[in-house]
Amino acid sequence: MDRFHERAPVVGVVNPQTVANTEQLTAAIDVSLWAELMGIALLGDMANETVTFTAYECPTSNGTFTVISGKQKSRTASATANDNKQDVISVKAEDLLNTSRYVKFGLVTGGATGGPAAVVVVGAPRFRPGSDDKLSSSTVTF
Repeated sequence: MDRFHERAPVVGVVNPQTVANTEQLTAAIDVSLWAELMGIALLGDMANETVTFTAYECPTSNGTFTVISGKQKSRTASATANDNKQDVISVKAEDLLNTSRYVKFGLVTGGATGGPAAVVVVGAPRFRPGSDDKLSSSTVTF
């Protein structure tokens, strides 16, 4: 039987950092390898600014990415309501335009202060084990 990290490996990240008005993006993720992607934004003590978490699509890994319809979550500016929250966006291949193959997840705030945050993307593989296509920086301990 597969181990959980083989069924749902980490396939994209925005490493923990201060996220403000310059959007932080994951690397491009090839959707042809995954049945579904789940992006999770992890917010820390955020400033009184709007926080927007978005999934983008593109036909190429280095082209111009556009927002996937219905795959954007914005939190209204608040000094406390956005603190220590999580947002989740799921993406399947059928959510993309027929010409798109790659996905990125991005996180940005509406002001220059921002706050500590990270994004983790977990993939449900089309083919097992999914750990074959995990991030090289992802370490598994048995």
